[in-house]
Amino acid sequence: MVEYYFQDQLRWSFGFENPNKAAALIASLLPLLWVIAQSGWRIKRATVKWPLAVLGAGAICAGWWLLFMTFSRGGIVAAAVGFLYIGWRERHVLFARDNRTRQTVMIATVLGIAVLFAATNAAERSTQWVANREGSVENRFELWCGGLQMIAQIPQGVGQGKSGSAYMQWFQPLDSTTRYRTLVNSYLTFAVEQGIGIFALAVFGAAMFWHWSDVSRDAKWIDALMTGSRGSLAAFAVAGFFSTTMEEWVLWAVPVACAFALLVGTIRSRDRRFIGAVVLAAAVISLVSCVGLYASGWIVTAKQPVRISYFGEKVNIESVGGAHGRDFIFCVDETVLGEDYGKLLRRLAIDRNATVHVNGTIQNQNQVFVATGETVSRLSSENPDISLVLIAPTRIEPDVAKEILRKAKSVMLFTSSFDDDGRVAFWKEAAAETGVKPLEIEGVGSQVESAWDELMKKL
Repeated sequence: MVEYYFQDQLRWSFGFENPNKAAALIASLLPLLWVIAQSGWRIKRATVKWPLAVLGAGAICAGWWLLFMTFSRGGIVAAAVGFLYIGWRERHVLFARDNRTRQTVMIATVLGIAVLFAATNAAERSTQWVANREGSVENRFELWCGGLQMIAQIPQGVGQGKSGSAYMQWFQPLDSTTRYRTLVNSYLTFAVEQGIGIFALAVFGAAMFWHWSDVSRDAKWIDALMTGSRGSLAAFAVAGFFSTTMEEWVLWAVPVACAFALLVGTIRSRDRRFIGAVVLAAAVISLVSCVGLYASGWIVTAKQPVRISYFGEKVNIESVGGAHGRDFIFCVDETVLGEDYGKLLRRLAIDRNATVHVNGTIQNQNQVFVATGETVSRLSSENPDISLVLIAPTRIEPDVAKEILRKAKSVMLFTSSFDDDGRVAFWKEAAAETGVKPLEIEGVGSQVESAWDELMKKL
């Protein structure tokens, strides 16, 4: 398991792979601690009420301390939102004149949390990015901008678990080398992977449930449980904004339990919401959210030098820099172009003002067909008269190789400097018999990524 540190202090993860996931769990549990703590105030005997009040305040402070030890800024913000929601719902109690004693305990609890916030150095980590540039924050903004572009240009979604790899290939800045598995945001990751349509339905369902499950006034304990449950759901929702916490199914135990409590409490309530108003409000929230994401994506996209069309393994990269240059069809072999081949092809489109079709098929005679490594096997002697580029191609049937070289309208054959598996000798022999002059890529073996600048100049 990877261990995370802030300065020389270990960030507690409580068995999760990332402290942010532990923080999301704690943040969603803290409002439920409030439900338990405030129940003591309904007891009239002072000898029982005060010990319970102190214990309740201590439990809340202890929960915040555990949260601070994760050093998760997103988790702290999430917990704060959950308690702010509770404070807003309970404002009639907080500001009542006959509740001075309770107000004193609450103020003492808040002050205790503030002291723990400073004492654990969680405050330092939470505020340091304001004064100093920090990679964790800046990388998120860069990544989220890419996620917005993906929503705008790939509204159908890239598929489950592919958001990080698709971002690195087609949307990550060319000079960035940070690796990602997701978009470090539960909502962007879901929208990018599943598509904006599925995301809209999910937002509609969540918003509809939130508006429908209003706080009950049947009994004080039900009222408190529902308020705490909504505060817990709010904390869980906010935690998902700062990290991909919602992919951890264990974390859903608390929000599912809270949703069930809200469901039961709402059914018991005598004051139920009009379903038409609930549906309308949910539809508006869903529409505004999706339109906002989609429009933001196109605003960010307008500043980019290329446009991306994504169809799974087939991707189109179109330069937007004026009159187009050549039209390439690339059949990609990652053992030749490397795992970040998307960046190489985007650089080609930008530098040559070209259109690049990844793993596409020939549409017209003006296109240049580029076969790399093993993808040369897709060619045959029956191919039409095409402009052909071969980059470190593997060996195929000798007669087929010679026939391909003869029939092509034009041929550029790039071979490696180092011949590890005999492919260079094979193609040089075939080229000599067909009158094609091989072009050697200096200083590389079968993988040509490091010599891409030299290769682009010759394409």
